[in-house]
Amino acid sequence: MRETSALQQESAVKESRKKLSLSMRRRDEIGVLIKKLYESFALEKIPEKNFADLLSCYNAEQTKLDGEIAELQTAISTYNTDKVKADKFIELVKRHTEFSEFSATLLNEFIEKVIVHEAVKVDGKRTQEIEIFFAFIGKFEVPLTKKELAELEKFEAVPMKKYKKKPRSEYTPEQLERERERDRIRHAKKRAERVAAEQAIRAEVLRGTSYEEAV
Repeated sequence: MRETSALQQESAVKESRKKLSLSMRRRDEIGVLIKKLYESFALEKIPEKNFADLLSCYNAEQTKLDGEIAELQTAISTYNTDKVKADKFIELVKRHTEFSEFSATLLNEFIEKVIVHEAVKVDGKRTQEIEIFFAFIGKFEVPLTKKELAELEKFEAVPMKKYKKKPRSEYTPEQLERERERDRIRHAKKRAERVAAEQAIRAEVLRGTSYEEAV
């Protein structure tokens, strides 16, 4: 979780901090310019029309900068919050890596909510999506089983026939099954990538515990 959070947002937050620094510096400069503008107008060094035009431009830029600064501060705050959430989840896992009894208290500590969707039929088979949201980190993706990984490797080794692109309603049964298989493989690949990341995180979490050798 820590690595994922950093990889996704580290470069973005650096850029946000840089922009925030520049925006705040420019806002301070405008404040100084407005003060000098009033002094020049009071000493009758510039005409009233020029004063009004310049003041309007400065106020418009200042308002724009205020909005940008607020957005950048929110983005940076969100990044910091995500890092804290990842750390809290890791600490929670470490506290319970060697529990001997599964209890309602333990379940409630880990799980924020579970959403069970309405059952539907896909390719004639009844399926039902279940979403599990962990405390601090949100939605949980079920890892691929060894059987699913083996099937994925098997299908990747078989070259796919290329068909002229046309509506699936016009496909032959063989072509339609091939396209469905391709869709399943694409989905499996994405899940396999998530599994690899989850396994790396699990190994890090269990390091130093009695479960380390089982990873």
